[in-house]
Amino acid sequence: MTRQNTITFSPTVAEISPVDALWVLIQSQTKAVRKALVKRLIEDEQMTKAKQEAMVKETLTRAFDELHAGKVYDDARSLFDE
Repeated sequence: MTRQNTITFSPTVAEISPVDALWVLIQSQTKAVRKALVKRLIEDEQMTKAKQEAMVKETLTRAFDELHAGKVYDDARSLFDE
């Protein structure tokens, strides 16, 4: 007679956040790859900041041009609707 081992597994679901999963993936890369990722992230952040600054500059330039042209708005939000 053979003895049967009965093992009961309780199903557990480990929840790993996408950020944690990505972090583990990044940590497993070579130093050169990690440096390249950091460089790209910094460049992307700088590009986003430059775009935002350009938008602010353009908006303020337009607002001052319209102000100097005598266009006065009771509500500044109308500058962004046009």
